[in-house]
Amino acid sequence: MKNSLKILTSLFALVSLLFISSCAYDDCNETVKYQVYNPVYLTKAQLRNVEILESRALKNPGKIYVFGKYLFINELYEGVHVFDNSNPASPVNLSFISIPGNVDIAVKSNILYADNYIDLLSFDISDPENPKYLKKVENVFSTYKYENPGLGYLVYYKATDRIEEIDCSNITGDIMWESGGGVLVDFSNTKDGGSSGGNGSVTGLGGSMARFTILKDRLYVVDNSSLNVLNIEKAENPYFVNKVELGWGIETIYPFKENLFIGSNTGMFVYSATNPDKPELLSNFVHAVSCDPVFVVGDIAYVTLRTGNNCRGIEDQLDVIDIKNILNPLLIKSYKMDNPHGLSVINDKMVLCEGEFGLKVLNVKDPKDVETKAKIVNKHFYDVIILDEDDIILVGNDGLYQYKLDGYDLKELSAIKVETK
Repeated sequence: MKNSLKILTSLFALVSLLFISSCAYDDCNETVKYQVYNPVYLTKAQLRNVEILESRALKNPGKIYVFGKYLFINELYEGVHVFDNSNPASPVNLSFISIPGNVDIAVKSNILYADNYIDLLSFDISDPENPKYLKKVENVFSTYKYENPGLGYLVYYKATDRIEEIDCSNITGDIMWESGGGVLVDFSNTKDGGSSGGNGSVTGLGGSMARFTILKDRLYVVDNSSLNVLNIEKAENPYFVNKVELGWGIETIYPFKENLFIGSNTGMFVYSATNPDKPELLSNFVHAVSCDPVFVVGDIAYVTLRTGNNCRGIEDQLDVIDIKNILNPLLIKSYKMDNPHGLSVINDKMVLCEGEFGLKVLNVKDPKDVETKAKIVNKHFYDVIILDEDDIILVGNDGLYQYKLDGYDLKELSAIKVETK
């Protein structure tokens, strides 16, 4: 297995360049701009170097999470921003929890759970301006993670812009071949926010693209191939219980009633959590290869599929699925979209993020006749949380936005913009 991982990592490194601008094929001395994706390695010691810091500017937003009046924004691979969102028109930046390798979070009873790529960490956020690090559950997420003995874990790839003159005869479509055998492949639109926290007064709420979710007294975390189960009956003392193998290409998780809806590259899986420590597969709904989150309301599951991502999807659509018979999910209808990402539904209204195409507000009262009622086209959004019938939180490449929904119209309340320096 270790050799296979090294081969896969080598192949990924080989295709770790992003070709941005095309050139005229008959001009073989064209200057082009592209991005080089360089691997970032972190040792266990670096990953476990957790610090509580003063507030700082948002630079590279990832997952979002709401707990009571507080808003948490993941800074991709770096940690968590904590905001007081008592007044959505003017959120207050309180603190930053530095967690190298972090991509996801969840909260129960004033305890924040976060990953550092390999461990589960817990923090007391009773005083959100001064969070306290409590403990770590070691190596929960280290399975199948590539570790170079000399460099540490390969955590992510960092993009660096490069402009240079190249030989255009090496370009085929969106691929540029280097003389030494390297290849530049389009991996655009790969940023995913990640599903939700559970419902109830002591847990929070996340977006539809999360890999962390809470259901009753269990924290469920999906990685690329597994469902990790952690007991959080005593919120301040989480411990690992079980790992359920799911197959490769797992993307998101969403809880509904006693079931876990898991989005993967190839479809939606439904697992029963009646036995909370050993979730069991009930059914699956297969679709074309694509990244997708899942959102569930009543007897309907909504699944988005999109192109232009590292899943190499071929469709941009919203699938509406009948789950009345949970053992046999059936497609009601597919709707063509621009580039659907995260979504949320309340009172027959759906807010659907469309990446660089902005967002749509849709009427989903009739699953056989879903209608687009409003759009925002001048911003980038990849995930959304609807707090109640009116208040909406959205996150995209350029920051976090809060809106008031009036009918199908959206009024911007505030924005936390990314620092561009």
